[in-house]
Amino acid sequence: MRPGLLVVVICALLIGTTSLWAAAPPPRLALWMETSANLRALSTREGIAAVMERARAAGITTVMPEAKNAWGFVTYRSDFAPLIGSSPVPRSSPPAYPAPRTWYPPDFDQLQVVIEEAHRRGLRVHAAVNVFGEGLVAFRVGTLFERPQWAAEHLAAGGGTVPSTRFGDIAFANPGLPEVQLYELAVIGEVVRRYDVDGLILDRIRYPHATADVSDASRGEFERWLGHPVALWPDDVVRVDGEGIVRGPLFRQWIAWRAQILQRFVRAAERVVHRLKPHLAFSAYVGAWYPAYWREGLNWGAAETAVNLDWMSAQWRDAGTSGMFDYLMAGLYYPHIARLDALRAGAPMWMSIEGGALLVDEVIAGRTQPVGSLLLSMFEGEPERFRIALERTLRLTRGAMLFDLVFVDRYDWWSLLADAAR
Repeated sequence: MRPGLLVVVICALLIGTTSLWAAAPPPRLALWMETSANLRALSTREGIAAVMERARAAGITTVMPEAKNAWGFVTYRSDFAPLIGSSPVPRSSPPAYPAPRTWYPPDFDQLQVVIEEAHRRGLRVHAAVNVFGEGLVAFRVGTLFERPQWAAEHLAAGGGTVPSTRFGDIAFANPGLPEVQLYELAVIGEVVRRYDVDGLILDRIRYPHATADVSDASRGEFERWLGHPVALWPDDVVRVDGEGIVRGPLFRQWIAWRAQILQRFVRAAERVVHRLKPHLAFSAYVGAWYPAYWREGLNWGAAETAVNLDWMSAQWRDAGTSGMFDYLMAGLYYPHIARLDALRAGAPMWMSIEGGALLVDEVIAGRTQPVGSLLLSMFEGEPERFRIALERTLRLTRGAMLFDLVFVDRYDWWSLLADAAR
């Protein structure tokens, strides 16, 4: 990390901020562009220009390219983060391609070209940073394989712990480590300072699993926060019993502590963004399933929410982050559109697009602007059902984010979006 950039980050953290900027308006219709699935389409200026032209014609107002992908590679010219063109990871599912290091243009700055071609057509660019994802387990690539001391520690089903570099698909860094937070803030600072983006989105601002992080470092910090030692670690906070998670006597304190770790990071990220560019939109993507969000660790709600769940404590409420965002995208990734349809299927009403949108509104309690997010693959072969879901999302929230560009292309739904945007 360059010394100058580190100074910017640290100064932003030390100097308090005041709300001198007006809240940026949320996107009415946004299109996410995941790095891996769209790498071929976004690897040339001609390809990017074609995507931006289709997006403009379809009524898209904001495009959301990933400046840093889920396993820590960046799509811009960074001084310290691994570049997407150096990735040894091929893609086997459509659109398939060999390892990018064998074909991706070495000097191509994808983020810069997206900004230029989007702005040329009147589209806004809100760049996404996948915050704590720092490795791809199957290929053993990413920052965590160079800095294994940063990896989150998970409880193993058979006892003991396992590092994130050997757990699941995406290897996560431990959000509680100061050096991890500084690294992620430096990425955010680099994107905001160097590029003419209109907004910055945080993604994967969470712990990787319900049982992470149970490292010695986290235990020490939790005990200091708690004010006394934990007699039986980690069983007094959480343990694994078969396939289930068993809550210990200190469980509510532990999830509140994790939420406060993430709250501090979000606050620091907001300071970095708005100290560098005060009028930039600052937002995040989260899952809408708040009743189960203790597993992810982030409290994306408001302290004053009327929602009350058995695992929520006053400390959890105090760790709310919704007021820090100009808008908040919530994934309404449910098979049912209507609340009654979810109820008839034996699910709670909030596990529907309608019910989820209403729950999000209740959880954030007016502290930010909600944008509903739809996973297009859930509507494959059902364009009319997708149209209804989009209409409900736009009616119940301030906008809609569509995940992802690759599905709009695959299903050829550009004209459908144009009709819906009218």
